[in-house]
Amino acid sequence: MREMALDDFFDLDSCDFCGDCLSLCPELQGKVLDPQGAVRAMANGLYVREVLDRCSSCMTCNTVCPRGCNPYGLVLYRWFERAREKAYPARAALVMPLEPGNAWHNIMGNLPSEEKRMLETWADLERDELKEKALFAGCNLQILPYMAGSRIFEGLPVFGRPDLCCSEVYYRMGALDKVQAVADNLTEVYAPTGMREVVAYCQACYNILKNVLPRYFGASFPFEVSYFGDILAEKVLSGELDVEGRLSGMVVTLQDPCHSKLLGPEFQSKPRRVLEHMGCEVREMRHNREMSLCCGLGHGASRYNPFDMWFGIMRRLREARSTGADALVVYCNSCDLLFSVGTQVTPFIIPIRHLNELVTEALGQELPRRNLSRARSMISELFIKGAPTLVSPKRFRPSTG
Repeated sequence: MREMALDDFFDLDSCDFCGDCLSLCPELQGKVLDPQGAVRAMANGLYVREVLDRCSSCMTCNTVCPRGCNPYGLVLYRWFERAREKAYPARAALVMPLEPGNAWHNIMGNLPSEEKRMLETWADLERDELKEKALFAGCNLQILPYMAGSRIFEGLPVFGRPDLCCSEVYYRMGALDKVQAVADNLTEVYAPTGMREVVAYCQACYNILKNVLPRYFGASFPFEVSYFGDILAEKVLSGELDVEGRLSGMVVTLQDPCHSKLLGPEFQSKPRRVLEHMGCEVREMRHNREMSLCCGLGHGASRYNPFDMWFGIMRRLREARSTGADALVVYCNSCDLLFSVGTQVTPFIIPIRHLNELVTEALGQELPRRNLSRARSMISELFIKGAPTLVSPKRFRPSTG
């Protein structure tokens, strides 16, 4: 395995230490006394706690950097060095999808029988129907497989297995050596499949598979990577899916997930256009688009603290509810799950709806509503069954073999 270096992830030569990445960050804005000095100190190898212990991994720093230096990579690399020196607390393994006993796999093992059968079918990569164009079910769709029963997926076979995790959670936590191991493994696994196009269900999987793994970790896949949200938007806006005006009168607010910021303004505009086409009024939260706050998942990256995540979820739900919207709409599976968890443990309750669910309903099809029961399962895995691990002093290193 190659030795990781800072310049693999951060363009130090182009950085002029303007500090915009910190001074414009919606999470750190006004909290870092000397943004320019903090960036310079991190670039020089120092662990700057006022940044690195507060960062929510929301990725806005990359969108506002005037020189395209990838300051997010600087943050990730310093987290990588910290973990290389001190390892990870045992509780981090609960949310790492490739570690033994993680919450994702435990929930998958307790799904209703019809959903288990879906996972069994998805696990077979040798199906001929996958060769031309297939939908990749990442970790979060694998704990919400009923979502794939929508008519919007007709003609698009689904595949996915727990071991095919794209490594997004590891990347967000700076576990760069683990991401490299995943990139190498996926390159090997996918090489003989003959797949021509893989459609990522989730925008996080899309960005990781299409951009992050090839650019920073040398992954090479035999297929083109596309995004289901783009396909859906084209079908809706062209009229192929007859949903125009079907949700007239519904007021919604929209969560822009972190990876969407790296994919551009047009990427973030499409969900809004789809909602408006269906007749929804979109009320923006104060933090939206490239300045959107993380749903809460990324808050656990800096200190591995579930209470940081709880604070992030609560703050975002409070902001969503303050819009007066009928529902908080998401187009990211992680956001769907985290906000659903939040409605169970915070007083800031607002219905959580995935964009794909709303399009499905506009077509006249009802999907099971199981996001809240899965949220309760996640709470059980993390805070009840996982309680001994949360307080354990033990540390570990993810396997890279």
